[in-house]
Amino acid sequence: MKYKKELDLLKEIVKPIYEDATLYAKDVAFKGVQDIVTSTDLYIEKHLIKKILETFPNDLFHSEEYHSKTTLDNRMWIIDPIDGTSNYAADLGLYVVQIALYDQNDIALSFVYMPKFNKTYYAIKGEGAYINAKPYKTTDKNQPSNFMISMCGLSHKKEDKAYFKKIIDLSITHKYKLRILGTMGLELTLSSEGIFDLFYSNVTNLWDLCPGILLAREAGAILLNEKGEPYQLGDENLFVCKDEQALQLIKTEILEE
Repeated sequence: MKYKKELDLLKEIVKPIYEDATLYAKDVAFKGVQDIVTSTDLYIEKHLIKKILETFPNDLFHSEEYHSKTTLDNRMWIIDPIDGTSNYAADLGLYVVQIALYDQNDIALSFVYMPKFNKTYYAIKGEGAYINAKPYKTTDKNQPSNFMISMCGLSHKKEDKAYFKKIIDLSITHKYKLRILGTMGLELTLSSEGIFDLFYSNVTNLWDLCPGILLAREAGAILLNEKGEPYQLGDENLFVCKDEQALQLIKTEILEE
């Protein structure tokens, strides 16, 4: 297995670091308009970086709190210590700790820990996606269910809300079930598991995107940009489709001018 040493390290350190962080009182501060950070975010990110450097002293970092301005490069760890910080601060258990390793000009490894669900997801490029060490595919969940859509990124930060409006209208017209959970990492991970038939976001932060993107790819989801082409890092819009049904819906009712 490629990147076995890196994966084994994450399996060893992520959960204990999170648990240690939650032993301390949770301090909350604003770092922007409706944008918060907690002492837990800072503790987790700091200690993850420290532990990674002990094993891989020459590696680089791109992370939400301490290394947000670095440029993407090989052997770079991409860290979101708590994705869904607003949920976490409000004691809503919809959040994840997520990490990706960028290497050889692509996302090589991803690791997502869901504390409140006691689930760990990981993927290595070309070697599939795993949940609690068991392989899974997006299409494993094939029992009859409502068509579910999730969206992330509907906020003040970007003026263009066109695709959000289209998806809301689509959901109303077809009586689809629409969810906005407030955590890109969780929503992409659930999409990789086939829980959501369709996911959309205009978020471009690498720490939000990279872990879930690799999970979705390795689990067999279909990732597109607004041109209907395969999604690439740097694209402005991301659509994740569970299967061909969702893909055709996107092409005929969302992307069609």
